Amino acid sequence: MLYEAPCLLVASPALLDPNFLHSVVLIVEHDEEGALGLILNRPLPLALAQVSVEGGMDYRGSDEATAWRGGPVDPQRGILLMQGGLPEQDDTVVDLTHFVSHRKDLLEALLGDPMARYRLFLGYAGWGSGQLDQELEMGAWTRRPLVSEWLLHPDPTGLWQVALGSETSG
Repeated sequence: MLYEAPCLLVASPALLDPNFLHSVVLIVEHDEEGALGLILNRPLPLALAQVSVEGGMDYRGSDEATAWRGGPVDPQRGILLMQGGLPEQDDTVVDLTHFVSHRKDLLEALLGDPMARYRLFLGYAGWGSGQLDQELEMGAWTRRPLVSEWLLHPDPTGLWQVALGSETSG
């Protein structure tokens, strides 16, 4: 394994796979069995209000808030990236202020809290054993340390360029 999770991966300009073109991925888990990540810069045209209605949950957030495409694997699966609050035992701590969770009770609480800072990702990016290491060796990705400001970046369309530019300046 060439790195430890959590970390960020920035897609190479040469990576033309439409699933990952110009993407920035938060790697949440990485072990000998593979890796799991969330694409941070792919908002979906699916309002959180609609997700709430379809899931029978109350929603009190912004009408502009959307779900995000976490990756091509299992797009019906919801994964939360949360800023603030206290993680529970099954959650994955990303840094001092963020954690990842699969808990429906947390989703219900967040949807009802207009002040909560989170993103709901549908699906995830997954790699089998050794697959991501090979892609890193081939230059498809550049590993970057976590940058907290990028996790809930306000300009998803510009995040890849910001992350790519940080490689040359740092």
